[in-house]
Amino acid sequence: MNNNMSSNKRRIVIGQYPNGDIKLISDENANDVIVDPARPGYRSTKIWATLSTPANFNENAEDESNSYHHSLIPPKSGSICRFVQIPPDNSYKKVTNDDVKSFYESMNSETLLISQNTKHPYMHKKNSLDYVYIMSGSITLVLDDEEIVLGAGDTVVNIAANHAWSNKSDSTCELFISSHDASDH
Repeated sequence: MNNNMSSNKRRIVIGQYPNGDIKLISDENANDVIVDPARPGYRSTKIWATLSTPANFNENAEDESNSYHHSLIPPKSGSICRFVQIPPDNSYKKVTNDDVKSFYESMNSETLLISQNTKHPYMHKKNSLDYVYIMSGSITLVLDDEEIVLGAGDTVVNIAANHAWSNKSDSTCELFISSHDASDH
């Protein structure tokens, strides 16, 4: 499912070095994209990852980011930043347990797979602090006991809560997600 394809998400990386120089490190489209065949139109584009906190700001920062696999789970003591496009629920076939398992495996996140007896097939919980900004469209945040409809400009701060995203609208929803490790150290 990791097609390693280019996206339409331009990523500009700049850095300041110990001598004070600011340097353009790269200017290119992000090329680490994962799709979900069970949900045509779903795309997760990895923008950046840090392997530690505080983050590495030396000339190897881009190599470090590229070395971390595309995942829903941030690195231990690190972070991962992604753009996610979620197609309307009514635009794809019924998702099977095998489809969901395959997706989580493609995202190097199979440990998040929870019981299939949930309110949504992609329900998951991770030990991270996630900042989720709804860039465009509408999305429903599915929780264990409630659902919250969100629109462009809304922000969710998820503190390790069990959840899923359900697009009950007729158009694609785009999210910007920054996930930060919150595991015990």
